[in-house]
Amino acid sequence: MENAGVEDDTEDLAVKHISMANGIAVRLSRWYSWVSLDDLRSYAYLGLALAARAYEPGRGVPFPQFAWRKGMYLAIDEMRKDGVLSRRRTTPAPTFTALTPEIPDPHAPKGHAAVDRQDLCGELLKKLRPQDRQLLVMYYTNELTFKDIAKVFDISESAVCLRHKALIQRLRRLGRSAMAA
Repeated sequence: MENAGVEDDTEDLAVKHISMANGIAVRLSRWYSWVSLDDLRSYAYLGLALAARAYEPGRGVPFPQFAWRKGMYLAIDEMRKDGVLSRRRTTPAPTFTALTPEIPDPHAPKGHAAVDRQDLCGELLKKLRPQDRQLLVMYYTNELTFKDIAKVFDISESAVCLRHKALIQRLRRLGRSAMAA
């Protein structure tokens, strides 16, 4: 009978702060624009409810502060579980029969651009910390999921997602400044 009171409290807590779920959904829509806002709201409501269940008032953190972050990360985790944010390939990766990767012909018009892009990418990657380069290699070359990468780095899956996003944004900024120079 005691558990029923606890469940009622968490439900009341989630319902009391239900407007926060809409804010979480709007924030998620900036990152995941291909997911409909209605779906994001549903995941945000679920994340908020799960956050209310995990909330411990004795820790001294106000619920809105706790629920905003925890609800957002739990919503992202639920989207991953449902396959909405799946990053695995639907088609098999290409296999190479040659011992060396294909190198573009620098004399062909498209070859010059490809070589320039490869050089630029190499230079940009050198500007990253070794840990950050390792994360990108594991994700794009080894095709590991955020969950697998999180186990390697011993951090949360959400932290890997946020770090990946920050790295991509940093590479874009560096690329734009290098192209302008």
